[in-house]
Amino acid sequence: MKIVSRFQLNLKQNKSKTDILTGSDLIAHLDQISELKDLNASSFLLLTDKIIFSLFGNQLINSLTKLGKPVRTSIIESGENMKDIGEIPHIISPFFDKPFDRNAILVSLGGGVISDIGGFIASILLRGIRHIVIPTTLLSMVDASIGGKTGVNIYIKSKMLKNMLGTFKQPELIITDIDILKSLPENEIKSGLGEILKYRVGWGKPIITKSVTHWMPLISQCQKIKLDIIQKDPFDTLGLREKLNLGHTFGHAFESAAMGKLTHGEAVAFGLIAAAKISTHKGLLKKEIQQKIIKDISSLGFATSIKDIKKQSVLDALKFDKKGSKFVLLKDIGEMITGQKVEENTIKNVLAEIVS
Repeated sequence: MKIVSRFQLNLKQNKSKTDILTGSDLIAHLDQISELKDLNASSFLLLTDKIIFSLFGNQLINSLTKLGKPVRTSIIESGENMKDIGEIPHIISPFFDKPFDRNAILVSLGGGVISDIGGFIASILLRGIRHIVIPTTLLSMVDASIGGKTGVNIYIKSKMLKNMLGTFKQPELIITDIDILKSLPENEIKSGLGEILKYRVGWGKPIITKSVTHWMPLISQCQKIKLDIIQKDPFDTLGLREKLNLGHTFGHAFESAAMGKLTHGEAVAFGLIAAAKISTHKGLLKKEIQQKIIKDISSLGFATSIKDIKKQSVLDALKFDKKGSKFVLLKDIGEMITGQKVEENTIKNVLAEIVS
């Protein structure tokens, strides 16, 4: 076991603390992590999906069992469909096979879907229990597991409204084991790169190449950027967290309209292209910088135009955006401007440039 970096998020507003550990060979040695032992759980409620459980479940359970506390497991299907609010009773049912108390800790082992569901459940189960997140996707390692925002989806008139129900629930501990990345298929790595691109375009770092060999520096830089913002604006009341939505207003709309044909990271990449194009249309971003952003996105293997989705479906999804269709736009790479209203004609023109 090797822990390479330790960050700590301390929030004065609710006197909460989150420890973020990044290293290698951590899952097999959870019983040796002092931050976990100090939580003194009465039991562990493990939430994961079938694919992740087949890879790491038994190893993690064996590791937790060494702490001498019972472990109860809910293993769900993979995919965004499990974030439907109607699935929650079925997901938590296995936890109630035996009694547990508020000193139980929910452990979310998985990607962004699992950490979203797990955080939501931890915030409402027994009116709130503690939460540990062990991210298993690159996307979750650099973004979804950090920040305390949880969310589940609702369907209204057959339209998926992404993350429309949610809470703020900071996990007590986030354990990032980079050895997990060796198990990921190429499309999952690419999805994570889409989210890393958000940091690259919005903050000017990290530097990304298509043939990444050392993930630790990239992951740590992204975590540090997000943690610095969360520290200052944990409950999204000051507008500082809005920068983290770069590429996501359009991105979520693309993701919703694609109905599973795009990964989150791919949708965010399209959202970044849209943000760059809108910024140029509004005279905020030089054309050559826009072209550089799109070229950089393309160089990592992302498409710059999309087929097989309806423009109207994207526009309909934008109407339900939680941010009131306010965009984070760009003045330069590493320089953003938030809370920007965009004219409908501009949105339609940019959409026409991306959706062929």
